[in-house]
Amino acid sequence: MNVSLQTRLLLAASLVLAAFLGLTGVTLDRAFRESAEAGLRDRLQAHVYALLAAAELSANGQLHLPTALPEARFTTPGSGLYAQVFDANGEIVWTSGSALGLSLSLPRNVSAGQRRYTSLRVADSEAIALGFGTAWEDRDGRLLPFTFGVTEDLSALAAEVAAFRRTLWSWLGGAAVLLLLAQGSILRWSLRPLRRVGRELNAIERGRRERLSADYPLELAPLTTGINRFIGQEQARLERYRKALGDLAH
Repeated sequence: MNVSLQTRLLLAASLVLAAFLGLTGVTLDRAFRESAEAGLRDRLQAHVYALLAAAELSANGQLHLPTALPEARFTTPGSGLYAQVFDANGEIVWTSGSALGLSLSLPRNVSAGQRRYTSLRVADSEAIALGFGTAWEDRDGRLLPFTFGVTEDLSALAAEVAAFRRTLWSWLGGAAVLLLLAQGSILRWSLRPLRRVGRELNAIERGRRERLSADYPLELAPLTTGINRFIGQEQARLERYRKALGDLAH
């Protein structure tokens, strides 16, 4: 198949551009998702700290949390944010109002000062959970371990990532179109001297000019000089033939 040089260059440049923008898009998408997940883990830790600040240990060693919490979603059923507190035996000692009626598999028996992240499903939705271990000192100086578990479903995170992807690929697609147009214009401008050579050679064949122009780029100068030299040699040879034929005629 006879494909023009401009088409070949444009196709090669387009493939390289598509590969580059594709890898860029995948890398940015992955980085954004990892950043969003890290932000979600930080929010879970902040929720745990808020629960710790609101919790109180009674005289009989029972941990109590108020009904009204700083984060309203803990009291709203089906809000997507849930919490539970477990004792040393892994038994539930407190459940947020939002988790009533749900079966949660939050981390239990986490050592004091340690945190454990897990993935789980809550009400048919993917979620990330954090278990944070604590130790509370009662009046007798005994340390009572409790694990605070908090989980949040990934629906908001998924919507955020989806919105970012739409914006990202829209911008990359627009950039690809603009770059392809720019590449096409640059290639057309760069190959203009070659098209000019073709036009001048066609004019020489038709007898409308005798030689190629001399003002070509340095890269084409050896070619055009060689063609002009060849044309000059052919013209000199034809002139000798004419003279020889003229002498024979006399």
